[in-house]
Amino acid sequence: MSKISRIISLCGALLVSDALLADEYDDFELDAPFVLDDDIPVVLTASRLKQPRAEVPASVTVIEAAQIAAWGVRTLPELMRFVPGMSMGHGDDENNASIAYHASNPSIMRRLQVLVDGRSVFKAGIASVVWDDIPVAMEDILRIEVTRGPNAASYGANSFLGVINIVTKHPGDTLGTRVRYRNGNNGVDDAFVSYSGESNQNSYRISAQIRADDGYDGRYARNGDDDYRDSKRHGFITAYFNRPVDSTTQLNMQASLKQGHTDIRSESYEQDPPDQETRQGYLWTRLRKEFSTDHSSHLQAYWQIDNRRQLSAACLPVVGLDPGLFALYQDNPQWANAVVLLSYLADRPEDSNNNDIPDIQELYAGMGSGFLTPQVLKQTLGGNALIKKSFIEELGFSPEDLDITQEQLNSAGDIYQNGFNGSDFSQLKDSTCGDTRREMREERYDIEWQDTVQWSDTFRTVSGASFRRDQVDSETYFNGKVHNDTYRLFANAEWRMTSYLLLNAGGMYEMEDTNDNAFSPRIALNWLLAPQHSIRLVYSEAVRSPDLLEQEPEYSVRVSGLTTNYLNLDSSRLYVNQPPDSRDLQHEKIASTELGYYGKFSALNLELDVKVYQDRLTQLISDHIALNSLSVESDTKMNVNGAEMQLQWQADSHNWFWMTAAYIDADVTLGDTSELTEKQRRSLSVVELRQTAKDNLVMSWHHQGEDWSLTASHFWLDAYNGSNRYRRYEINTRKTWSIGRYHPWAGFFVQHLIDDNSLTYADQRYSTRDLYYFQVGLDF
Repeated sequence: MSKISRIISLCGALLVSDALLADEYDDFELDAPFVLDDDIPVVLTASRLKQPRAEVPASVTVIEAAQIAAWGVRTLPELMRFVPGMSMGHGDDENNASIAYHASNPSIMRRLQVLVDGRSVFKAGIASVVWDDIPVAMEDILRIEVTRGPNAASYGANSFLGVINIVTKHPGDTLGTRVRYRNGNNGVDDAFVSYSGESNQNSYRISAQIRADDGYDGRYARNGDDDYRDSKRHGFITAYFNRPVDSTTQLNMQASLKQGHTDIRSESYEQDPPDQETRQGYLWTRLRKEFSTDHSSHLQAYWQIDNRRQLSAACLPVVGLDPGLFALYQDNPQWANAVVLLSYLADRPEDSNNNDIPDIQELYAGMGSGFLTPQVLKQTLGGNALIKKSFIEELGFSPEDLDITQEQLNSAGDIYQNGFNGSDFSQLKDSTCGDTRREMREERYDIEWQDTVQWSDTFRTVSGASFRRDQVDSETYFNGKVHNDTYRLFANAEWRMTSYLLLNAGGMYEMEDTNDNAFSPRIALNWLLAPQHSIRLVYSEAVRSPDLLEQEPEYSVRVSGLTTNYLNLDSSRLYVNQPPDSRDLQHEKIASTELGYYGKFSALNLELDVKVYQDRLTQLISDHIALNSLSVESDTKMNVNGAEMQLQWQADSHNWFWMTAAYIDADVTLGDTSELTEKQRRSLSVVELRQTAKDNLVMSWHHQGEDWSLTASHFWLDAYNGSNRYRRYEINTRKTWSIGRYHPWAGFFVQHLIDDNSLTYADQRYSTRDLYYFQVGLDF
């Protein structure tokens, strides 16, 4: 029986067994969630153990459902701006929001683990989180726990800089019908509907949502115009089912279907935009068994699938589709690019009346005949000012820098000979048009067992094992199917050494098919000054595994249905490509040391968390992962030092305050850049810091009236994206009514941009400083 068959069989067994487990979040489904009898806030994510905040071995930010509603934000990335040290950015080419903690490449969100009810939404083939593809509505979220710091000891590779754990509401807590509609400028057009019910002891919920907006306006737009093509429209439906199997065993199940459209900007050769159409779905189940008050276990399994497709018509130079050039690019990509550049000169006149260029026809013939040597070619090209300038501007290097063999020179001659029409080489300038198709189908199968034991009044553990298969089927990126199997063993222990000293220690060992084995440890000592006040010292290590596209690409773009061309091709592949087995990347690594303080001042209803930290990141993969990436290495280093603070104050029954602040001092050391151009070196030196703000301050105030509320928030980021200052404020207000069993409400949200700076890249700006939307809802 195959591994996949065994997993499917085990998932089936999960659904029918009476002796298996229930949802570990049941502890959080009480009338007073997340608090102990003496009103001490608790969290679960950091160590997989339910712990009072003062005893947690990490810095944690907790965002509750009430705060989500008060802030009125539309998306998860916008919500993460309220977390200290986190900043929201946007990719430059894939039209995807990115969230960075301290520092990271904004184009791919790949160093934070994101969980929804224990299910990782980290992509299988391209290690990233696509926030638009997460099928969870803000209205269905119970709380979000953000572990700010490496947490691979609990959740494995890719829990590199932190973990965002999204916990959704139990169906029993949302009984009835909820309807929401939102509309505003910038194309905002959202709708949400949900129904929850109970039957016997079973409870269930079905939610559906559509969310759309027009994205940024672009750098040249004015007065609400939009000249930047980055709009989105995504929708999903989710189902949640809960059933108590018996008094000690509970079953939870979830399922979802999602579909979306994301605008993608065209490249110069594309005749229409390569917009991305996506379809996703997942099935998830967990059972939890309470053997006693001191012993419980859970068994969780899920399957998820992600299909994405981009279709576009394109017109390309025929020479760029020559199979010989495709092979030459794998042997010497710089020379293959030079061959294409030289083909652009095919229709230039012979050098009879001017000295701008050499006789290009003779140059082609010389390469085709095999009599021209590499040294003579470099001297000829380098001695011409026009060609040398073109090489430097288009390719980033001088003709004299070419390193080619006679065989590679002869291969170029064969390519040029294919364009010879009997009298000249003018056909080398010809173009042909066809259809491009970029597709990827990702699947994940994951099964996890976890066991929690209270061994004594002073010692308890949580341990477990998991298996995950990530597989991808893509002709574009992998020329077929590839997969990666991951096996994990983890354990975390909490030992109350004395009444005031608490030791937390744990780690995870991972074995992968495509990467080396890795062990991620964490050890923390909490000194309890009082039950709700502590000083913590934490040391942790984590890794990020190179994804399948980083490690094992076979990436090429196919063009079919070609129009008439001198190669007589009906279909072919663009010469730029990534050959298989071309890389041997290492895990990205981080070693983090943290000194922190947590305190809850009950008399003031105030919580305070402060930390100072030192992070050492090595073997970072900072290179752009793209079709034309000539070099991808895991050799960048980054040092990050700083301090963070978060404060929550319930001033009285009507007012609460939220404040976070962060100072980040980050510097990057590049690895071997000998194969890069000066322009590429400059770009690489700033990419890891493009989304970093040296100073960050967020303040929010909420007032709750009898049947209305008002929330005002201010965001201040200094030295953002190098030298920008990014400031804005938001106001969200809401009025509710009660008409029998119906509870309608209406609200208004406005965001005002104080500074006229782009977010991450130059086009990511709005043509108006005020973004707003109206919201209405009905609960019954």
